[in-house]
Amino acid sequence: MADYAFRSYEERQKIQEMVEAGLSAKDIAASLGISPSAVYAELRRGRDGTRLPDKRLGYNAELAQLSVQQGLERRGRRTAGA
Repeated sequence: MADYAFRSYEERQKIQEMVEAGLSAKDIAASLGISPSAVYAELRRGRDGTRLPDKRLGYNAELAQLSVQQGLERRGRRTAGA
């Protein structure tokens, strides 16, 4: 099974800067040393509903971080009272 690495908030901020600079997902992946599919997944996670000047969907690092934190909070064993 492949190792899964959580992206840090700093990595998400770098991704946001690169997206705003117009870099492609493949270029972002190469510069961060991760797979393009990991970048695409991160871009989906942080979609903010805006469009960049080149018509691509915008990415927000804070939104992506919040999404991950909420997902982690939902994990775990459910209690009988919940």
